[in-house]
Amino acid sequence: MCQAVAEMREIERQEGRQEADRRTARNMLKRGEPLETIAEVLELPVETIKAWEEEACATV
Repeated sequence: MCQAVAEMREIERQEGRQEADRRTARNMLKRGEPLETIAEVLELPVETIKAWEEEACATV
């Protein structure tokens, strides 16, 4: 049971981190920062930032 709770907390932590990274990327994109810079700051692949940018454009 304790292992299951620990795994759930880890998943929640990862999801929270991803949402924070998405918000940061979105704000940096609004400021005109290059994708490469955003990827470097967030320590993520450029492809991830591109996908998030495309998602944001599709929902607007």
